[in-house]
Amino acid sequence: MAMQLVFLMDPIDPIDVEADTTLVLMLEGQRRGHTLWMAQPEHLWVEGGSVGVRATRVQVQKVPGEPAIRFETKDLRLDAQDAVFMRKDPPFDTDYYVATLLLDMVDRSRVVLVNDPQGLRDFNEKLAALRWADFMPPSLVTADRERLRSFVETHGPVVVKPLLNAGGEGIIRLERGDKNTRSVLDLLTSFGTRMIEAQKFVPAVEAGDKRILLIDGEPRGAINRVPAADDVRANMHVGGRAERAEMTERDFQLCRALKDELVARGLLLVGIDVIGGFLTEVNVTSPTGLQELARFDGVHLERDVFDAVEQRHRALRTPGA
Repeated sequence: MAMQLVFLMDPIDPIDVEADTTLVLMLEGQRRGHTLWMAQPEHLWVEGGSVGVRATRVQVQKVPGEPAIRFETKDLRLDAQDAVFMRKDPPFDTDYYVATLLLDMVDRSRVVLVNDPQGLRDFNEKLAALRWADFMPPSLVTADRERLRSFVETHGPVVVKPLLNAGGEGIIRLERGDKNTRSVLDLLTSFGTRMIEAQKFVPAVEAGDKRILLIDGEPRGAINRVPAADDVRANMHVGGRAERAEMTERDFQLCRALKDELVARGLLLVGIDVIGGFLTEVNVTSPTGLQELARFDGVHLERDVFDAVEQRHRALRTPGA
């Protein structure tokens, strides 16, 4: 059955067509004969308790600078659609939060939500990992600058990072005795009024930051992101290099620990970050890496994502299912 799909995302024209995961999801939906509608979260609206969006019907293609051919634009009632993909990149700011509240009003008995808005709202990508602290390097979340400074002196080198950003934005490495420590902590905590995370630096990051991709809590593949020689961050858009990666028994053990919680919260597509066997983040907003995995291993997870979405859709449309 052909489906009506709504993708809530960042503006599409500037994307890297050889790396963007949302694009390959859209391409797979298109390949299966589904209709694609594209919008940004600020195009959502609610009237009379019904959630809608001002969206544009598109045909997508792997053409740099012109990944979408646009057709008509009109108001859609989300309860009348088949699936909604929330793929807006962080920061998880007030606007993002409000968008999840609006999407919470969509009828889950009719519409497949990827990922579930309550799961997105409840699962901060850095704080969520603390649910499995035994798998993490020593970590601290606080706005207390003296507590943070003490953590640096105890565990240094330490990586400090904002809680609501993504893509490596704001991540800084601090050493014991670093004269920049107080200034950096003043800046990141906004003089002790904003919580941040401090995490013991894992030297194994020089060999790579492994991104493991899970569908319905099951690990389906991994890539390794190696930082540039002059950077502590392995994120690819800041110069990190993607490589093929193998799953270890420790990786499988970690995924088994996460599975039930991810499934219960409706987090269908998740990317976890693992450095030297330590869990550092649980990415749920717009996890990426599908194109790189396909290049290295020939695994097209967009197909598995749509198998899961279509299965959910059939279950919703089947009486007594």
